[in-house]
Amino acid sequence: MNIFSYMVDNIDVVIERTLEHLMIFFFSWTLSVIVGVFIGIYITREKRKKYTNIALSITGVTQSVPSIAVIALIFLFMGIGKITAITSLFLYGLVPIIFNTTSGIINISPKIIEVAKGMGMDEKDILYKVEIPIALPAIFSGIRNSAIINIATATVASVIGGGGLGVIIFTGLSHYNGPIIFAGVLPVSLLAILVDTLLGILEKKFVSRGLITEI
Repeated sequence: MNIFSYMVDNIDVVIERTLEHLMIFFFSWTLSVIVGVFIGIYITREKRKKYTNIALSITGVTQSVPSIAVIALIFLFMGIGKITAITSLFLYGLVPIIFNTTSGIINISPKIIEVAKGMGMDEKDILYKVEIPIALPAIFSGIRNSAIINIATATVASVIGGGGLGVIIFTGLSHYNGPIIFAGVLPVSLLAILVDTLLGILEKKFVSRGLITEI
């Protein structure tokens, strides 16, 4: 039996697990984007800039924490189930988004901010018309990294009842069956490529061409 014959014979299972994987990914990653961008912007405001370097240090260190450690920690408090898996993925996906959003905003030249103030812009106008547009490439980079991390880590989340394509992969591992393992790995890889491609298209649509060229 090879990977393709297994997938054809078990197409209903593969589709079900793929949709389950997408659901877990979508909910956790969407929450990560909303909360991560908000936190990244929040800690870069003038009154809270003294905490920015601390936040960058914490998120920088947190990126080195293995995903299985985060999942295991959340499991201890929440038990088994999809909510636990989504919560774990949400928290793990926050890190690159907060880091990139914060970095993108604080690395904007102070001269640009001074020019904006000289034009009569208040803090809100500067944020929405200057800082966010300039920081968008960095923000999108964090969002895309988070998406890829989330899709890959969701396979591990299956061990705590998250479901998804990780179920197929771990079934193959338990039976020492290569085709079954690859039947789970292949859709995960394709999902990661597809999501990254779609986000790349969105990035080109919303980010200024001048900023893309400069990068």
